[in-house]
Amino acid sequence: MSAASDSARYAAAMTDPAVPAVPATFARSEICWLHIDGRDWPAWYAAVGGVAYIVGGPGEQPLPELPPELPITLRARVGREHAGRFTASATRLRDGDEGWDEAMGALQPARLNSPHGRSAATIEHWGRVGVVWAVRPDFGSASPVERDTPSGAREPIPTPATTPVRLPRHFGGRRRRDS
Repeated sequence: MSAASDSARYAAAMTDPAVPAVPATFARSEICWLHIDGRDWPAWYAAVGGVAYIVGGPGEQPLPELPPELPITLRARVGREHAGRFTASATRLRDGDEGWDEAMGALQPARLNSPHGRSAATIEHWGRVGVVWAVRPDFGSASPVERDTPSGAREPIPTPATTPVRLPRHFGGRRRRDS
C-alpha cells in the first residue's frame, strides 16, 4: 500500500463517528500490545499517517516474528484503561524497500536512549541486524473494551512474604520539616 492510501484511510477513520476513539489514541500513543500466540507483547512504535513502525531485534525490544494479521490492544495514556482493540496487517521492511525511509524518519527521532545515539549508526544497525515492521491498522474492526473486562493478568502467587497486619510506626515519630 502506498503512504497516500494509508493517510486517506486514517483520515476517514478519524472522522467516522461509528468508530470509537481508537484512531485518535493510536496517533497519540507510543505503546501498544500485540497479541501473538496467546500472549500480549508490549511494543513501542512511532505512528505516521496511520501506520505504526515497530523496531525489534538485538539491542531493541524483544518481539517474536509478527504474523501477517494480528490483534492489537491500545490503552489510554491517562488512567491506562483499555481504549480499544483492532486488527492490523504487519509487513516486514528491509533496507531499500518502499517505506523504509519513512520508517527511519519516524523511528530515529522517537527512539530514546539508543546505544548509537541519534545518528546514521542507528539506521545502519536496524538495517543490518534489526527487524522493522510496518503495521497498518484496520480501524473498521475496532471495538471498545468494556470497563469491567478482566485484564488477563494472572493472580499473584500466594507467598508468606506479606504483611497481614498494620505496618509498624516509626520509632520517635516522623521528623518534622524545618519551616
